Amino acid sequence: MSETEPARGRSWRLMVEYDGTGYAGWQAQTDRPTVEAELRRALELSTGERPRLAAAGRTDAGAHAHGQVVSLRLERGVDPERLRAACNAHLPGDIVVRRVDPAAHDFHARFSARRRVYRYLVDQGGVAPAVGRHYVWHVAAPLDLAAMRLTAGTLLGRHDLGAFGVSPRPGGHTVRTIHSLRIRRVGRQVLFEVTADAFLRGMLRSLVGALVQVGQGRCAPALVTQALDHPDAPRAPWPLAPAHGIHQWAVLYDEEPLP
Repeated sequence: MSETEPARGRSWRLMVEYDGTGYAGWQAQTDRPTVEAELRRALELSTGERPRLAAAGRTDAGAHAHGQVVSLRLERGVDPERLRAACNAHLPGDIVVRRVDPAAHDFHARFSARRRVYRYLVDQGGVAPAVGRHYVWHVAAPLDLAAMRLTAGTLLGRHDLGAFGVSPRPGGHTVRTIHSLRIRRVGRQVLFEVTADAFLRGMLRSLVGALVQVGQGRCAPALVTQALDHPDAPRAPWPLAPAHGIHQWAVLYDEEPLP
């Protein structure tokens, strides 16, 4: 980066897209490849600095992101477009920095976020796909969309969702607000889109697992509804949906409209 470039010692906001198939999630680990570790390496090679990174969400192993937001602070001045190009030159092909924008000094990708949008893809059909299998959960049994939509409606609003996941912080609360939960068919796939103020660990996978069980007639909708606001109840009798069907779609801040 040129020594004459502006905006020295300031905060930045990156939008990052990645295919999580080959990674043990976002968060850096000592013995497994992660997206954070790759981005940190690219930033160091591009700037000579090792900034602390904060992501809007810590995606699971195998999960994907289309609009992950990462905040960081650099001491040297950089040009955002050059930084984006330099990072992408050092990143593997399954991770790309889509945008680099200056941010307010107190901007934090996680704590400044107001809403998160996640999508989950379920593939329907008798034969599992070969192409694209790393991005969908294949379910052979038919799904009753009407039953799933009715159940999804009962999940809207502010609830203690401790029966559906755990807090990312030890001892943290498990109350979250689900603003919308849409289910629609796209070809042979069923798309679940959930917008919430924040997500517990395992929350999306548990919600989708429950709704798929309802759609297959294997779980009564009342069991899902009864799990709301009962975080100390025994773990619900539905499986977690596999992580590779997760697509972290967007992160929304104060100035941004809902999608």
